[in-house]
Amino acid sequence: MSRNKGRVVIVTGAGSGIGKAATARFHSEGAMVVAVDLTDASLEWTQGLDAVVSLAGDVTDPQLNDQMVELAVDSFGQLDGAVLNAGILAQGDITRGSMADYDRVMDVNVRGVALGLKSSVAAMANSGGSITITGSVSGLRGDSGLWAYNASKGAAVNLARAAALDLGHLNIRVNAVCPGPIHTGLTEDTKGSEIADAMEARLPLGRFGEPEEVAAVISFLISEESSFVTGAAIPVDGGVTAGTGQWATYAGRKRGFL
Repeated sequence: MSRNKGRVVIVTGAGSGIGKAATARFHSEGAMVVAVDLTDASLEWTQGLDAVVSLAGDVTDPQLNDQMVELAVDSFGQLDGAVLNAGILAQGDITRGSMADYDRVMDVNVRGVALGLKSSVAAMANSGGSITITGSVSGLRGDSGLWAYNASKGAAVNLARAAALDLGHLNIRVNAVCPGPIHTGLTEDTKGSEIADAMEARLPLGRFGEPEEVAAVISFLISEESSFVTGAAIPVDGGVTAGTGQWATYAGRKRGFL
């Protein structure tokens, strides 16, 4: 594949899950990548990859966001795309969830994205570019027990829309990719559980997705193949948002779920 050959892309949250898959995808396509994650240890997997440089730090820090853009320009001469993917999740319903958890989730999932946008745009203003924000189907609909995460991802999705309106005249496109249940560290605890079975019963495709399937959509959104796509929130969710959520799918009912 050579969809993004020669392009320079930043990926945050590159140490695992969707961010790791996106980094690997861009590398396989011939892109040059700045891989960003919280710790050096989580980025060790990038060592030895040609045209991939790593940077450890907290995306809620303005200096880290400026540094990742500077690293892209200093290492590769330009910046064509940014995947603002770093995110965290906190469980607990609205009555029991703490405001400390809420503040941290909003800080990473919204402030970190806003900072990444501002820093990336500064390097793209003269030549244009494409920015993809990792939202979630939990930013399009609500979930029980995930109020802080829902609020943060809803904000991230609408931030993508607002930024697309602000930046279109600079030929900078901004989109959100909205994964459904994906096999990542955030869902690892559900493997083999009744919860996972019940979730799969409501997925038309009958299974969790893989990080590489989300990375494929991110690759398209960063590439010039999506040159007339901006302000979109694209579900990569096995079809779960196609339904009302009230009933199991046909395959799910055959497995005993209602």
